[in-house]
Amino acid sequence: MHSLGLINHVSAWWETLSGARQLFYGIGIVAGVASLVIVVLAFIGLEHHDATDIGATHAGDTGGIFSVKPLVGFFLGFGWAGGIAMDGGLSLLPATAVAFVTGATITAGILAIYRGIYSMRSDGTMRIEQAVGAVGTVYVTVPPGRKPGGQVTVNFAGRQETLAALSNRSLPLPSGEKIKVIAIVDGSTVQVEPL
Repeated sequence: MHSLGLINHVSAWWETLSGARQLFYGIGIVAGVASLVIVVLAFIGLEHHDATDIGATHAGDTGGIFSVKPLVGFFLGFGWAGGIAMDGGLSLLPATAVAFVTGATITAGILAIYRGIYSMRSDGTMRIEQAVGAVGTVYVTVPPGRKPGGQVTVNFAGRQETLAALSNRSLPLPSGEKIKVIAIVDGSTVQVEPL
């Protein structure tokens, strides 16, 4: 019975609105329902990522300006701000301007959040230059002189890697010895020294 009373109350409220206010609130309500659907889908793991969104800067970028979430955010802000502005006494043109600015602000905020989140993603590519200064352990004895032949295990950039290594020491660096990476040689080999 409570839901029937609520429906009657909402219906009576809707009938009191002018055509422009019905349009604004209608857009806001539809966008609100779409927002709830997006949230529920994300919560249960069925969120859709479309790499072909117009405005996406590269494959896998779901932060394009014409993707679903920013558009829903725009219409949510546009509809509710326009309706509230008209309730506050503004005429159609100023209310539309307020609605547009609010929708654009929400869209910009959503895009900034998504771009910030996606900028933190890693493509999984190891950049060996990040190993300079890292500390590790000799895995396979590093021979003396400047010829590669040994291997070291080094932790850098949040991961552990086994890399080809060389040393300019006159004695070999035995397995298990602690080392520090001091340079990159030939783009794929690290030069190490005892720690």
